[in-house]
Amino acid sequence: MRERLFGKLLRGTLPMLVWAAHFGGSYVLVAAQCSPAGFAPGSPHRLPLALMTLVALAICAALAWRARGTLGGGDEQTALLDWAAALTALLAFAGIAWTSVPLWLVESCA
Repeated sequence: MRERLFGKLLRGTLPMLVWAAHFGGSYVLVAAQCSPAGFAPGSPHRLPLALMTLVALAICAALAWRARGTLGGGDEQTALLDWAAALTALLAFAGIAWTSVPLWLVESCA
């Protein structure tokens, strides 16, 4: 069965897209909470940000777990795409964790 180019491209870059969506979404959510006309003026509420972070981390962990199965054998048939999918999942997991550090440090809107 032939695999299409878009499917291969999405498989290799999906964790990075999750990281980008989390990064952009967290900034949009904090900006919406901290603006004077925002939906929740005052200090940013951490629960929506924490939930968004947990969902993004769970997606990246699931993608890394799925890629682990293909890398378990480690034979010569393991393609570059398998390695890219596994390593980008780990990189995106670390990036999401690092991006969420200000979530725990920000006390109020500036």
